[in-house]
Amino acid sequence: MTFPAFLGVCAIIVQAILAFVVIAKDPGRTENRLFSLQLLLFCFWSGAELYLIYHGINAIGIKLLFTPALLLTYFFCIFTAIYPENQPDATIIKSRGHLAAFFLPAAALLFFLWSGKLIAGFEPIAAGFSIDLGRFEFVVKGVLIGYLFLALSTLSNSSKRAETTIQIRRLRYTFAAMLLPVAAGSIVIALSKWFIGGTTMYPLGLFPVLSIIMSLILGYTMLRYNLMEIDLIFSTGLVYTLLTAIMAGIMELFQELMQNILDFSDLWSKIIAILIIAAIFSPVKELLIKLVDKFFGRRTFDSATVMQTILAELRKMPDENKLFTRFLSELHLVLDFAGARLQLPDQPQICTPAELPACDIASDFAKLPQEVNEIDSIIQHYLNSDSSELVAAARTLKNHDVRHLFNFSDEERHYGYLMINAKSTRVPYTPTEVSLLIGLVNEIPPLLANLQMINRLLNQEKISQEIDWASKMLQAISAKSIASFCGMPVNSFASLSSEIKGDMIDICQNESNSFIGIYDAFHHGIQAVLTLNIMFAVLRCFSDTKAQLGEANRVLRCFSQQLCSAATIIRVDKRRVDIANAGNPSPLVISATGVRRLFAEPTRPAGYEEKIEPQFQSFELSEGELLFCSTNGIYKAFEQLHGRTLEEFLSDKGNDLKDLHEKIAYSIRSLTHQNFSDDITFITAGQV
Repeated sequence: MTFPAFLGVCAIIVQAILAFVVIAKDPGRTENRLFSLQLLLFCFWSGAELYLIYHGINAIGIKLLFTPALLLTYFFCIFTAIYPENQPDATIIKSRGHLAAFFLPAAALLFFLWSGKLIAGFEPIAAGFSIDLGRFEFVVKGVLIGYLFLALSTLSNSSKRAETTIQIRRLRYTFAAMLLPVAAGSIVIALSKWFIGGTTMYPLGLFPVLSIIMSLILGYTMLRYNLMEIDLIFSTGLVYTLLTAIMAGIMELFQELMQNILDFSDLWSKIIAILIIAAIFSPVKELLIKLVDKFFGRRTFDSATVMQTILAELRKMPDENKLFTRFLSELHLVLDFAGARLQLPDQPQICTPAELPACDIASDFAKLPQEVNEIDSIIQHYLNSDSSELVAAARTLKNHDVRHLFNFSDEERHYGYLMINAKSTRVPYTPTEVSLLIGLVNEIPPLLANLQMINRLLNQEKISQEIDWASKMLQAISAKSIASFCGMPVNSFASLSSEIKGDMIDICQNESNSFIGIYDAFHHGIQAVLTLNIMFAVLRCFSDTKAQLGEANRVLRCFSQQLCSAATIIRVDKRRVDIANAGNPSPLVISATGVRRLFAEPTRPAGYEEKIEPQFQSFELSEGELLFCSTNGIYKAFEQLHGRTLEEFLSDKGNDLKDLHEKIAYSIRSLTHQNFSDDITFITAGQV
């Protein structure tokens, strides 16, 4: 067997075994299937070289050789788009149409290859052959180089997105393993015409050597960095193979020692050897596990450093949902779990991966001690306390592949649960990994508390800003204080709460439309000012009181969110007063003889119902009488401050009605200075 043939056979054996291991491990994963397909194409390539070695250089052999070569560059572009980091925005995998479009150049070359139009001639040389691609030479080489540059661009994008050391190492090893045989060999063929001179050269044995190197690099990467999740098979098998060999050697050594040197019988030699093996079995096994893990097993990390890195990322999150989603994402990079769930109060479970089925969790699990987090320990904990229902609930979680459960809680509140499934490799979580989880779980509640505090501050700032805008908008339409209206003395009072509940006095003194409006929007802040602006605009468009309130009611009803406002409209003609009231307390006529209500029954505000039914009354305001109109804020103020109604207070004044406006304002001054919870608005009209 020639050396190139030996290399070809070795390449076929190595790649066929690796392809079988990868596809058998997880045939459902696209990257596993695609990787195995590429290895089989390499096997086909090496097989074609063997055909040429044993049957001589001929057209059929060259066609068999170049078929996998053309296909590999295309499939390599797809592979780099999904592995080691999936890139959904990669052009080649955006849709099936893109896959077909990118395959067209390779398909065209395959057509020309098998139709005999691609290769103009060939000639055997020592350890290879030369080919003449004729007029298609630059097309073929251009297509191959184009595919390779596309793959390089995709790998470059993956490198830019890599965030952790393990991701960067995976990319480097994948780059070295896959690009070496595909790129290096193809470039040698493509540029050999200029390096060697004359025609394009193909050396037999080159690609088997490169593909063997690829298999070794990728095999080491899979074992060392768990790229295809088969390190458990290797690690466990290697540990127990070495352990068996060592124990057998020790047993043979001691038997020979005791029988030949100490002259023990065969039975006693075996008994003593077995006892010695039993004593050293566990220490030797632990030593072997550490040695195998050091070179091929699970990676170790500094728990404190990783925790600080993850917490630094979580502190950047603007809300709870994004914080927990990033939390699971960061944990997945470190722990490589098959799945994880976050159960928060009154929210659907957050799962990674998203299609992971949710599972119910008992509320009593919130009382579990922190050190009891492994699912079997939880089951035993409830078995010891004879809680059969909780044992069943814990076993249900175990059936859903949950291996650890942690509580997010502090002294004040229980925030939720973290459930971690088994690892993808089924390797148990190490004490370092469990310690990392416990540390992170303890740090999450303070992060959530800080996030809630920041959100409260932001909301307060937002509310403060809205109130500031609302105040400025309200000032633009609120009436300025006046001493008389249409020849009648008038005094007004307005004290707005910090939330601007929606009171306003509107004084319109147009020649054809003069009125005083007292409004009380049933909202606060921006919404209240919006309602008041509508009332301000609509009521100025009509000079008839009934039409005013009817149109205001119709416009307010047009909004999807109900807007309402109580309104009292006052029109004055010398001593004659026309009043319409909808929703506000009944206006009062105050005189030396007492207090008289103008309306006995309450009414609905504008915007509350489809039809508005305001109350109307016209009367002569005699000398010595005062008209008092207000919103309901002052009634609340008197009940809270004085424990009696406004009308009782006014009745106590008897004949002393002079400066009544100032007396009412003085009696509630403590509430207005303390920022009362409601707006207080009223006017008095008339002369005493």
